[in-house]
Amino acid sequence: MCSHPQNHSSQCHHYQKPKANVLGAWGFGISLFGLIATFGLLCPLGLLLSFLGLFSRRRGMAIAGLIIGGVGTMIVAVGVGSIAMAASAAHYYSVEAPKIAKTQQVLDHACVVVESYRQENGQLPEGIEGNKLVIEIEDAFGNAVRYEPEDGNQFAIRSAGPDGDFDTSDDIRMLSSQRGLAEPIETHETSHRHVSWSCQRTCHW
Repeated sequence: MCSHPQNHSSQCHHYQKPKANVLGAWGFGISLFGLIATFGLLCPLGLLLSFLGLFSRRRGMAIAGLIIGGVGTMIVAVGVGSIAMAASAAHYYSVEAPKIAKTQQVLDHACVVVESYRQENGQLPEGIEGNKLVIEIEDAFGNAVRYEPEDGNQFAIRSAGPDGDFDTSDDIRMLSSQRGLAEPIETHETSHRHVSWSCQRTCHW
């Protein structure tokens, strides 16, 4: 308690010690423990608590926790991203890549069917007629392929690819060459290894 003369205008000032920054301390502790003991798994929680602790007066531990928590969170993010990329690559090479290779063989067979029609009739089929020829031919993803007439007496066979939708970035497309009439094709079942004409493959995925 302060006592002053009645004519004195000064005021009493009571010193109060700033309260401890509980959030900052918890954030620092969890960030440090998370970085050392859990390889950063708890660091996002420590980072959050440290950030909330910045709004208190005593911010020293909160700042330290923010730095440590940020480092640990980055480590976790890189690890999760690497695992996701590895899983995606494993899925592609074990599931999608074999189907893409099989689809290319299917497109080649469809090209043989259309080329046989051209050699039997002296011209390529129109769009609707050509699609009737290949309508029962399915790619490795279980979808029917599409016949596409091209300029210059050429044609293409298109697969919708893994997503099943035509005209998207993962379509698989095979374009016939202008050498299609070089030699007769004996049957529709002729293996592509014995066909003298070639297909130029233009694949997008």
